[in-house]
Amino acid sequence: MKAHDKLSMRFTALVAVVFVIAVVAYLAWDTGVQREVMVEKALTEARTLNLEMQAAWDYINDSQDAINYNSDGSYDFKHIYCSVAGKNIAQRFTNRAEGYVIRFARENPRSSTDVPDAFERAAIETLNSQNVSEYHALDEYKDKKVFRYAASLEVKNNCLVCHGKPAGELDETGFIKEGMDLGDLAGIASIVIPLDPYEREAAARTTRGIVFFTALAATIILVMRFALKRWVTGPLTAYNLQLHHENAAQQDFLTIMSHELRTPLSSIMAFTDIWEKENAHHSEHDLKMVGEIRENSRLLLNMVNNTIDVAKLESGAFSLGYDEVDLVDVLQSITAVMGPLADSKRISLVKNIGPGTPIIVSDPSALQKVFMNIIGNAVKFSPEGGSVRIDTVPCDEGVRVSVSDEGPGIPLAQQKKVFGRFVQATNTKGERMAKGSGLGLFLADTLVHALGGTIQLISAPDLGSTFIVTLPLKAPNNPTPPPPER
Repeated sequence: MKAHDKLSMRFTALVAVVFVIAVVAYLAWDTGVQREVMVEKALTEARTLNLEMQAAWDYINDSQDAINYNSDGSYDFKHIYCSVAGKNIAQRFTNRAEGYVIRFARENPRSSTDVPDAFERAAIETLNSQNVSEYHALDEYKDKKVFRYAASLEVKNNCLVCHGKPAGELDETGFIKEGMDLGDLAGIASIVIPLDPYEREAAARTTRGIVFFTALAATIILVMRFALKRWVTGPLTAYNLQLHHENAAQQDFLTIMSHELRTPLSSIMAFTDIWEKENAHHSEHDLKMVGEIRENSRLLLNMVNNTIDVAKLESGAFSLGYDEVDLVDVLQSITAVMGPLADSKRISLVKNIGPGTPIIVSDPSALQKVFMNIIGNAVKFSPEGGSVRIDTVPCDEGVRVSVSDEGPGIPLAQQKKVFGRFVQATNTKGERMAKGSGLGLFLADTLVHALGGTIQLISAPDLGSTFIVTLPLKAPNNPTPPPPER
């Protein structure tokens, strides 16, 4: 898959994630809004029904005299009074309106039909204890989610005939008077509003919102993908192609540099060795000059190697190949190579291989470069007649290798910088203490981190320096990020 195709897919996935988050947020917000709207609409409908029932109730109450008096002026109670009429009207409405219920309930019911349920008892208690005239809540009624509403029925003048004083006396309907006063709570009008129509309306509104969001997201994706291809991925593709060509040219350059510089330097060093063997009788001055040529060639070769390796690391051309590695063998080969340089300064290379040093899985070539730079650095800074100590010991992380010298040490202010690019050690006067490119420790630090290990410096002025490299037993599972800036 091409890079721009991957970018487009990632962009599409990102927009899709944003869209999903937006839809979830919208649904959460819309659910709350729809609930509020549903409650408000149901409350308005319940209030309207209650006003209609109250109007019928009041009409019957106000018409009692006309109902009970005959045309000849005689009084004849006909058992048509406001509560009976109200209940009958409410029952007829309930029977005809699907899902709707209108009934009346009392704290002290005169009939079994007036016995309050749990909601109605809560409503009566609230209306009695608080200065309110209505009570409502979302509830369940006969296993359905509904809106329930209760409004107070207050005692009026005409009500006192049946419910007034004296308490305990029978009224004309045959029930015992409660001894109520004007304004007392006679009971409640209880109304059940089905929520199915409102929920269907809310679902339809939510569906329209989701459809809108989907269409909007699809439009945005199409427009952005076109824009991405036109103004981003297209130029990036061309730029990547250019970088590919430049990288290929860089690789060619590194290959040429590796051959054209390393070969003559190696030849110079070989010729100096041959000349010394064949011309041992020459003057001390001549031998010293040839030794200088060999040493400078070695130094230059090391600088070239480090420079090329760093360039390969930065270009991605340096790849690690893991295999079983015996650190003892690696250190033996390095000390053998460093032997002539150490001998020229009468420096002894002391190896202390801890018992049980394990075989690790790592890149042998990378380890060679790491310890070649660290040990070479120790030899370079150690005084004539000194020693460089190399210790290996198993540890919880894997294996630890420490390289200690007897050099001048590194000031505290410089210790955090020694692993940086092109950083060279200086004395307290700011003078360079040795020749070099300043890339050796940078390369070692980078390679150690790439291998999943760590590198640490312990140093103090006039007490020498110790570099501690900790390596894992196995290759890292994931590519290790570059070392932190030092």
